[in-house]
Amino acid sequence: MSCRTKEILENIYHRGQEKIWDGRAVLESLIDKHGGIKELTEDEARALRNIFGVILKGESAAWKISLQLAEQLVDTEAKMAATSQAHDEARHFYVMRDYLDLIGYVSCEVPRPVEQALEMVASTDNLAKKLLGMQLMVEPIALTIFQEIRRVSPEPVLSDLLEYFEKDEARHVALGVYHLPEVVRGLNPFQILSLITWQLRLFMLELHGLKELRVDFEALGLNVEDVFEMAERKQLEALQEFVQHLGVNPRVWDPLRHFVRYRKSRVLR
Repeated sequence: MSCRTKEILENIYHRGQEKIWDGRAVLESLIDKHGGIKELTEDEARALRNIFGVILKGESAAWKISLQLAEQLVDTEAKMAATSQAHDEARHFYVMRDYLDLIGYVSCEVPRPVEQALEMVASTDNLAKKLLGMQLMVEPIALTIFQEIRRVSPEPVLSDLLEYFEKDEARHVALGVYHLPEVVRGLNPFQILSLITWQLRLFMLELHGLKELRVDFEALGLNVEDVFEMAERKQLEALQEFVQHLGVNPRVWDPLRHFVRYRKSRVLR
């Protein structure tokens, strides 16, 4: 690993320490700022509970997975970055739990494809798959949902809260972009093929998971096809940056992009 990469990874940890925010205090201050939680229509409340019930499940899984990464990663600087992420994910989980309590959320099952996708990442012992899945596949989906919900702003407290989440999540993607090349550099062709096949399965589960939330996104004025396209773009940008650090032409992902777009047209129509 180059000295520059080590510096970037260690800085993820230090930036995380500098940017730590008190979730309880922030949520309380935002409620005061907006004079409480906005009164929502029944459809809006249901949609936010369903979408962010999935996010809550994702934050819980991300907390678990980042702890796994902190234990599995060998390089000190990468361990530091994963440890910082675990701290962030724990905060995201309890803040989102507390917010959902305020809008009447009752724990319920999330779409089966979402469960399967998160379990794929949490259960694999393959470090390359865990890093790829968490940092470059799951995190960009979460970032896209946060940004799109903030754009339509159905509930002001939530919209302001998600800005804090976004800043943390952007650092988490960087761990995958900068450290995954070190992990995959020594893989043989069979292992690379296994990684890509696994990634395609994860793509499809994410696609089907978003489809099951179509009605909820529409209730908030969002089109699920647009949400997936933006998430896909973020994923591919992160993947292209990753392969550039690996020294590979970013166009290597073109077949994957065409496959995903073809499947998206079939699944979401």
